[in-house]
Amino acid sequence: MLTIVAVIIVFSLMVLAHEVGHFVAAKKAGVTVEEFGLGFPPRLLTVAKRGDTEFTINAIPVGGFVRMLGEEDPEAPGSLASKSRLARAIVLSAGSMMNILLAIVLLTGVYMIGSLTPDESQSGAGIYEVVPGSPAEEAGLRVGDTVLAVDGQEVEDYEAIAAYSHEHAGQEVELTIRRGRAVLSPVQMTLRAEYPDGEGPMGTRIGPPLVVKSYPIWEAIPRGIYETGLWLFAIFGWAVAVIRGLVAPEVAGPIGIVQATSEAVQYGLTDTMRFAAFLSTQLAIINMLPFPGLDGGRLVFVILEAIRRGKRISPQREGLVHIIGIAILLGFVLIVSYFDIMRLASGGSTLY
Repeated sequence: MLTIVAVIIVFSLMVLAHEVGHFVAAKKAGVTVEEFGLGFPPRLLTVAKRGDTEFTINAIPVGGFVRMLGEEDPEAPGSLASKSRLARAIVLSAGSMMNILLAIVLLTGVYMIGSLTPDESQSGAGIYEVVPGSPAEEAGLRVGDTVLAVDGQEVEDYEAIAAYSHEHAGQEVELTIRRGRAVLSPVQMTLRAEYPDGEGPMGTRIGPPLVVKSYPIWEAIPRGIYETGLWLFAIFGWAVAVIRGLVAPEVAGPIGIVQATSEAVQYGLTDTMRFAAFLSTQLAIINMLPFPGLDGGRLVFVILEAIRRGKRISPQREGLVHIIGIAILLGFVLIVSYFDIMRLASGGSTLY
């Protein structure tokens, strides 16, 4: 239940940030916003009405939407299409800008709260992966734990614990574990004598000790901005490479993203926040792609209007193009979701 709630919160936060960006920019530009909805229709209730805007709660509890008057009709007073090219460009870009801002805020929070960081100056062995069904998982070890001692002997470095576990394969050992800033009671574990290649007797991937490192806000903000910038650059570069046919498009649909989000939730708050920031950055880039139905696709028509010296493509044609684009996107999502289901059914994992 906690995982389901966390997944809903992550998805809603990303989409709501996007729609709040559109809402605020539209209001500033004088656009009539008919509805700001939490979740997706059908509508459950109307919470309030402020001016021309209804604030609603809808049945599908993920994300939200902003319904503006006449998005393709320049004849409607107060419509988005009736505003200047600059105003329309700002409104269309505002959603992605809010997603980038959300990523910065989340990552700033991660650096302030503190995240696990390798520290080779300390003794011990950090747990970087726990294999499902392994002795480590059965003993309750988690990613992020640090093994301080084995059978009362201090672990000097992570290579020493690897050697010790192989020497004592098939035997019971006692581990002293640090989790976060707390040292747990000794953990009993029976090392397996036979194991798949690459897993070892414990069933873990180990490395340098992990410590929780946090930063004051004046250091956390620049770090959050820098990491967001790296992701934007990497995701944009990947999208360009896919369009040019240089790399294969490894993508995931809603089901795959839910799976990945649920896995991040298992690793704790900061990992969930970092993953949510990554998804928010992805959403910012994807929505600005010049594809019909997306914000970037709508922005293309604004740019074409500028190139054509103010001569617009008819609202009917523009609307038809966006409807076709949305239909193609929905079909693509269904296809990707099918392959996500097949991948999960076969025991595979989704790549991100």
